[in-house]
Formats: sequence, structure tokens, C-alpha cells
Amino acid sequence: MHNISVQFLTFDGCPLAPKALRHLEQAINQLQGRLKVAVRQIDLMNPATPEALKRWGSPTILLNGHDISGATPGDANSCRIYSGPDGVLSEQEIVAALTKDLSN
Repeated sequence: MHNISVQFLTFDGCPLAPKALRHLEQAINQLQGRLKVAVRQIDLMNPATPEALKRWGSPTILLNGHDISGATPGDANSCRIYSGPDGVLSEQEIVAALTKDLSN
């Protein structure tokens, strides 16, 4: 079984975070038994959050430290809107990213 570390980066009041988190949870549920996924939610506004993480927009999903969509961090914390119709990654896009390296 593959182990994947997921960081879900957000801040309180982000309007897209609940939908993005729901898609992430649904994707993980689809993959039960194939992957062991540890999800850690990180508050981008918390003073204890490392500065490097604070450069990502909310919501961001990092898999093993890398952005799920291949983006790079910005210059400051901000809202993040993905190109899909919901403004967040779809459940299928998250499943694809989580399973990308399973065949290796």
C-alpha cells in the first residue's frame, strides 16, 4: 500500500475551502484499500505556519509537499480559484493526482 502525505492549506472564511475539502475526502474514500492517505489541514493565517506555506492560495492541496495541480506558490497568501466550473479541483482530478504514481 502506498503512503501519501496531504496538506490541505486554507484560511478561515475561504468560500471555496469546504467544497475543495469535500472533493478531497470523496477522492480519498474512492481509493480506500489502495492508498494510505494522511491529511493535515493547515491554517495559512496561523503565525506558527511556516512562511513557505503562507505563499500558497486557499484552498491548496499539496501531495508529498508538491502542489496537486503542478502550480508554484505565489508571493503572498490569497484566494485561489481553479479553472473548473466549481472553482476547485474535481474529485476525479484529485483521484488522478493521488493515483498518478501507483503503477511505479
